[in-house]
Amino acid sequence: MGVAGSFPSFAGRPPGPVMDREEADRALARLGAEHEAIETSLLALQDHAGRRLLEGAELTGVTRERWATTEQSITLLWGYFDAYAGALEEARDIRARRRYPNREDLAALTELLRGEAVTVANSGAVPPSSVTGPARLSERFSLQELVARMNELYARSLDMVVASDSVWSALPARIDLLAAELHRTRSLAHSVGVRPGEHPAGDDLEEITEELTTLRVQVISDPLAFWLPGPGQRRARRRTPGHLPLRPGGPRPGGRTAGDRGGARGAAGRRGAADAAAGRALAGRPHADRGAGGARRGAGQD
Repeated sequence: MGVAGSFPSFAGRPPGPVMDREEADRALARLGAEHEAIETSLLALQDHAGRRLLEGAELTGVTRERWATTEQSITLLWGYFDAYAGALEEARDIRARRRYPNREDLAALTELLRGEAVTVANSGAVPPSSVTGPARLSERFSLQELVARMNELYARSLDMVVASDSVWSALPARIDLLAAELHRTRSLAHSVGVRPGEHPAGDDLEEITEELTTLRVQVISDPLAFWLPGPGQRRARRRTPGHLPLRPGGPRPGGRTAGDRGGARGAAGRRGAADAAAGRALAGRPHADRGAGGARRGAGQD
């Protein structure tokens, strides 16, 4: 997908002053460490539980739209990474020619490490213009620009995967707890004759049961519709807007951060359909108990 730019005898002028041997060696060491960190982050994203769930889920709504874009971004990320790795390997080959590189070698290294020496050809899987700008047949980058582009795509992709995983980790379990409590209440109501069509409380309990069932299906198919970032995440985004650095010691998608836990709490505490159904379920229980008491009194059981 990407190849390093050609350097015909490197007769062209390199970008800025030609690096000396020590500068070239330091740049290669830094880029090598950066390459390893980027690869580790991309592999962790590829193996993220949320990404695997998204890949196999029947998605709807905003999650389906966001995941389609994210899949394209991840494909493009790997293409950029391959181009970056190819340019780094070419630079290492040039440096390995001689113990003490001559001026032509140093000019080549300067162009490759500092100039716009990497050409990335756009394949069929290209995100829309809102992600990477207007579509082009190919683009040229410096290695620094390529890393910045990868950072942007990585941050957006990781945000989407983590948000979906946080909702899936919080809301279905909460809905299941409410459904279990509701089932117990319905069983108690049925035991004393409070049934749908025969008593208002029975109708309420039946309606709440349907609401919870529908809500769970919606959460599974469209988790981002229920995503609410926590305060910690909003603060983090103000510090580093739209950027999750790919570097040694940077964030890894395999683990939860304080911001992720805040997002999970936000998903669990969303003031929407989940809390409405929860409130109705809890309110319906005393209603059913009162109805059950009335039924028992009418039957002469009290």
